[in-house]
Amino acid sequence: MQLAGLSNPRWALSQLTDGVFNGYISPVVLRESSNFVKLVREHNNEEVHDRFKQILKDYLIQQRSDVGGIALRIEQLVEDHTELRQGFKNLQMAVKATDFIKKIEGRLAVNDVKHYFEILKEFSTGQTSIVKMVEEMAVLFADHMDLFEEFCEFLPDSFNLSE
Repeated sequence: MQLAGLSNPRWALSQLTDGVFNGYISPVVLRESSNFVKLVREHNNEEVHDRFKQILKDYLIQQRSDVGGIALRIEQLVEDHTELRQGFKNLQMAVKATDFIKKIEGRLAVNDVKHYFEILKEFSTGQTSIVKMVEEMAVLFADHMDLFEEFCEFLPDSFNLSE
């Protein structure tokens, strides 16, 4: 199964336009959650599947109070399974994007938030290069370097900011 994800910069950066808005979980987060569960189920490793189900049961029993602990247990479960590890990274990326969107909506002016989405749209539709997009984001986040640094975490590992 071919996964979209961190190796695909247009997909990874599109995560920055989706998330949780007005209390609703975005289709991207739901899709990545579903994809990951399906990937575990189809992995042909009953032990991994059973351990994953137990982790989810524990999460529900704890009334969803230990998200970090559950994430750590899943990371440990998938660490020796490349495809599962990538699927979990995709899911984590979608959730981090949600938090990032909330930050920029809370700190930037409405027109700047609109401009942010316009820049991403131009990149995701192939109208601009990744270099041009990063340059525009640097200008947009000039007074918010922490946001720019966090934005850069969504860039593919192969992209080098120093060039």
